[in-house]
Amino acid sequence: MSVSRVHYCTGQESVVLGEQEPPAKKCRCRKFISLAAATKLVKSGEASWIVVERKRGTQEVTCSLCNADPEVKKCAQCGGSGKQTVNFTDNIPGTDIVYTSSESVDPDEKKKRKWLAPKTPRVATIEENHIYLAYIEEVKEAYDRIEEYGRLILDARCFVGKDRIPCIKPEPANDPATGQGRDYDFGRVI
Repeated sequence: MSVSRVHYCTGQESVVLGEQEPPAKKCRCRKFISLAAATKLVKSGEASWIVVERKRGTQEVTCSLCNADPEVKKCAQCGGSGKQTVNFTDNIPGTDIVYTSSESVDPDEKKKRKWLAPKTPRVATIEENHIYLAYIEEVKEAYDRIEEYGRLILDARCFVGKDRIPCIKPEPANDPATGQGRDYDFGRVI
């Protein structure tokens, strides 16, 4: 079974994106997956094959302006020959993969986000503005958000796991003889 190394390092990512020339600096990436799984990740666009070697050169192609039309005698790009010389870059891929950056959400922003950025989890919280709106401005939606957040926290503390097993023990009954219960237990050592 062929295996492929999964790179998380920025060195391999910058080589794949064309910011640096191969080979990349040595890294400590140690995760291995099957070649079939690596191919699946590359096809989905989540990863790219690493670049082992990058060849550069020139090649002659059909003129993009006149399309080698014999009636055109004075083309600005090819001079009437029908062929033009263009530069090319050929990346020779390896069998390892590297997670690559996603495209920027903002089209004006030229900087790419690193591959972990879109996967950062977000958690609903209560901020200063929510409290201000709920209790000073008396906005019902902000008040409902705070109440719902409280119910979620209480629910998370009361039950454990996907089967929702209760984790809070019932409170003992008031008993002055043993010092137990809400009214008689004040944290004394027994």
